[in-house]
Amino acid sequence: MKFGFFTMPEHPPRENWTLSYDRDIANIVDAERLGFHEFWVGEHHTGGYENVPVPEYMIAKASAVTHRIRLGTGVINLPYQDPFMVAERMAFLDHLTHGRLEYGFGGGGLPTDKELFGLEPSEASPRTNEALEIIWQLLTSDDPVSYEGQYWKYENRQLQVGPYQDVPPFAIAGLTGTHNYAKCGERGWKPLSVHFAPIDNGTYELAPDLKAMGKAMLDAGAAAGIDPAVTRDNWRIVREVYVTDDKNQALKDIREGVKLSYDYLFGLGLGALMKIGDGMEDAELTFEWMVDNIPWIVGSPEECTRQLKELEEEVGGFGTLLINVRDWVTTDKWNRSNEMFARYVMPHFTKRERLDRRQRLANRALGID
Repeated sequence: MKFGFFTMPEHPPRENWTLSYDRDIANIVDAERLGFHEFWVGEHHTGGYENVPVPEYMIAKASAVTHRIRLGTGVINLPYQDPFMVAERMAFLDHLTHGRLEYGFGGGGLPTDKELFGLEPSEASPRTNEALEIIWQLLTSDDPVSYEGQYWKYENRQLQVGPYQDVPPFAIAGLTGTHNYAKCGERGWKPLSVHFAPIDNGTYELAPDLKAMGKAMLDAGAAAGIDPAVTRDNWRIVREVYVTDDKNQALKDIREGVKLSYDYLFGLGLGALMKIGDGMEDAELTFEWMVDNIPWIVGSPEECTRQLKELEEEVGGFGTLLINVRDWVTTDKWNRSNEMFARYVMPHFTKRERLDRRQRLANRALGID
């Protein structure tokens, strides 16, 4: 398993937003120092909390002060933008990052963004699918591209600057259905599962759970002849993560920040996507319920290791855990959480045989069989 971060980013209106961007860049630099593999930055235009409208700008700045960590758009919202311009910007950014770019796309999750751009919700999916095909052709074809679709028409369009990477690594986020997971499975792309998707939502059919997402991509991948191990390795799952001395302290630290975050998400109507079972009421989506039932990964390093192993077993395995970046605690506590995760949790999932060998050597030195 590999590890990274996903940032919406979330900075409440009460914050100094100029400073928040500097803090985001500092988070990326620190993630690289701690050995994390990748960092994804979201795009939003309304709502007053998620304050990055152009993730490519942040990635360009972050790439200048990092050297190894991969940087992804998580995600560019395709229904609102000209596909040619998106492909051109991303290919150029691929060069600026020296091939560290992850090409993340989606249909846009914020209802208020759709209202801003006058987008009918029913058009989000077909617009996204059409834009994806155009962008893929522009980035992978050596010849000019002509395309006639429902929303966009091009004749003999070609990028002046093609991508740095031979095959641009596409990723798609999915929110209200499994179609994007099936597309990723079929095409060998990387699916991104949102942080509030439960592992198993029982009979609740409004939104897919992680098991349904996994099944959709694996079925489509198998039909396309793609090795299931490759499909699982492509899968990114975002979770709420906070590591401290014990679970009680963790819950105490984050409680106030959680309320601010989830009051915002509930106000957007996204609480419905978290429910388990048909009869669940909004009032039942409490802090404690979400921690235990989504579930989140919070507590001591030992507790977080156990919770992550349970998640891995429940969904049958996945390639990368993305920690959801939050403003729930002060910077010193957030940095400590990430350092504890990197020091004490990650080794259980990367190079297990080396961790086991180190423990055996330590036991032998202490005279323990």
